[in-house]
Amino acid sequence: MRQTIKARYHDGVLQPLEPLALANDAEVQVTVDTEMAVSAEEILLRTARVYQGLTAEDIAHVESIALGRQHFFREPAA
Repeated sequence: MRQTIKARYHDGVLQPLEPLALANDAEVQVTVDTEMAVSAEEILLRTARVYQGLTAEDIAHVESIALGRQHFFREPAA
């Protein structure tokens, strides 16, 4: 049987954050995946911090690079 749950690692012990359908003393195989899905709210918060501390000139420069096709694609040969 396969179950996917969230757990917290604390003081050398994985602590399930949800109930497990296991008998006491059951041995299991554990796969640790530290990459958790990021919520839409977290994505927006991270995005808002991208330009933090930059001047308007810095932002314009970054955006010109990001939006400039020539930085990502070769122009077709003539």
